[in-house]
Amino acid sequence: MQAFTKNQDPKNSIRMSETDQILNDALTNDPKENALEAAISNLEKKGDSEEHNEFIEVAEEEEKRDNTDYSGFTKSDFVKKAEELVFNTNLKEGHDIFKKIRVLFDDAIKAERVLLIKEWADAGNEVREFKPPYDEQKEVFYKAYTKFLEKRAEEKKLAEDEKKKNLNAKKSIIEKLRVLTSNDETEKAFDEVRELQKQWRQIRTVPREHMQDLWDNYRFLLEKFYDNHTINNELKELDREKNLEAKIDLIKKVSALHEEKSIKKTYILLNKYHEDFKNTGPVNGKDVSEEIWKRFKDASDKVLNEKRVVLDEIKAKRSDNLELKKVLCEKIELINQMPIENAKQWKEKSEEITVIFNEWKTIGPVPESVNDQIWKRFREAQNNFNHHKKGFFDKLNSGREDNLKAKLALCEQVEKLIDNPQFDITSKKIIALQEQWRGIGPVPDKMNDVVWTRFRAACDVFFSKKDVFYKEKNAGEKENQVAKEGILKAVTELLENNDSTAVFQALRKLQQDWMSIGYVPMKVKNDLQNNYNKVVDAIYKKYKQAADENKQFRMKEHYEMLASAPNGDDKIKYEERQLNDKLKMLRDDVETLKNNVEFFAKSKNADAFKLQIEQKIETANVQIGKLSEELKVLRSYKKTSARY
Repeated sequence: MQAFTKNQDPKNSIRMSETDQILNDALTNDPKENALEAAISNLEKKGDSEEHNEFIEVAEEEEKRDNTDYSGFTKSDFVKKAEELVFNTNLKEGHDIFKKIRVLFDDAIKAERVLLIKEWADAGNEVREFKPPYDEQKEVFYKAYTKFLEKRAEEKKLAEDEKKKNLNAKKSIIEKLRVLTSNDETEKAFDEVRELQKQWRQIRTVPREHMQDLWDNYRFLLEKFYDNHTINNELKELDREKNLEAKIDLIKKVSALHEEKSIKKTYILLNKYHEDFKNTGPVNGKDVSEEIWKRFKDASDKVLNEKRVVLDEIKAKRSDNLELKKVLCEKIELINQMPIENAKQWKEKSEEITVIFNEWKTIGPVPESVNDQIWKRFREAQNNFNHHKKGFFDKLNSGREDNLKAKLALCEQVEKLIDNPQFDITSKKIIALQEQWRGIGPVPDKMNDVVWTRFRAACDVFFSKKDVFYKEKNAGEKENQVAKEGILKAVTELLENNDSTAVFQALRKLQQDWMSIGYVPMKVKNDLQNNYNKVVDAIYKKYKQAADENKQFRMKEHYEMLASAPNGDDKIKYEERQLNDKLKMLRDDVETLKNNVEFFAKSKNADAFKLQIEQKIETANVQIGKLSEELKVLRSYKKTSARY
């Protein structure tokens, strides 16, 4: 057993070893898992072909091998691929891809379960009590896989049914030939035989175990028919000459296959030419028949031998590829045995693993019989390395991951504030978030620049907007100051006018203009407003209207101006909140004073105290009444402002 290094915790190692065992139990002892595996295994067998031909199999692998790199696929990617494969019309290709991605998909599930078991254990639970949760993606993947296998099995069944149907059809032709062979010689019989020959050629494959017997019987009866019948000798001779020409043409076609590069196509065509040769019918003379067959067979053997050399080269290359891939497996397995004690070493070894994997991808296919086995060995070695690497960095970065989450949360908060037009309040919030940022520790190295760039960019966007806003605002405030000074001068001049009706009409218009003007510089804001209020008060005082009437009139004018001003609804709501706050405070005071009356009722000088408190209550109620009336007036303008 390897000794624990200074960065390894024996308890953690024991925990991980136990986790591996529990994970293995979860994958192998779960009744649902076992039932699924048994069902898939059964469907695999149902869809497997009992007929194998190394020419076709190797050629198909060589010509249509899927070279997609699935190592970067997520579970979602595998599910999507599985659903696509269900509709793949090339079942051989689809099945090969499914076998490949299923291994990787199961690896991904296993990696997820390792994390779930670790979380379960870290929460203080007993590891052996862990039960894997429902995995929707796994269910979808295996539903697609099962559907594909069912489709594959159905395809095989249809092919077998067709072969049986073809077998019965050829048997029927043989029986008809048998009858015609024993019948009297007629021209009609020749026509019927030709029709049977045509039908025979049109019938496709039959079960392999019946092929030779069928052919032997067919050829025997066909030759017997021609040998037994002597009429229409001239026609018979003509047919046999045509058969000879057809067979010579087939020999030429076979010879032309030397130029064909595709092994698969060569084999398919060669099979077709053999079938055509058999179905062509007899030629004149036994010697000629044997000679033409010998020439055809020699031509076929030459093609087969030539392609077999290519096939042997492919097989030899695959054996070499297997040895190369074994070496790569051994390299990763050796790395897994080395003590890796720090992040730098893990990084170096990770780079080595990447180089090894890239080399793996450049090596061609291996013999099909060991393809899954060698790939599984390589993946297990890779997964073992990644598993221990993750354990190391989980421990190292446990705090850094939390810091990353905290900083990402700050990024999101700043990004939400970017478009807030309340620049002063928002500035304080963002500055506070920047202070929080400084207080958070480091994050994982690979995310350090990413998260900082995101945070700083969000802050920069806000403060740039703020700068632009205040530059524009300051320029406009100067213009507003000049405009309000002009209005103040015009209001002051109204004091010289003795026509009260004209004065108040003009004043109302000037007040509307005053309220419609936006912000002025902060340093002159109060002076301007105070001077304006003094002049307006002087106008009301000059015309000696009652104080309450003046106040009521000015209050209505005030709310009317607010309602018609820009953002009037917001200003009315603000005034409403202020009045409600005052009313609440007064009502709370009244309740407190009433309680005090009861408290002082039993004390000396109770009457004097009671009188004082009742006066305060009365004063407060008067104020409540006035404020309530003002609130009614305000709310009437609140409805009006909604129409502007």
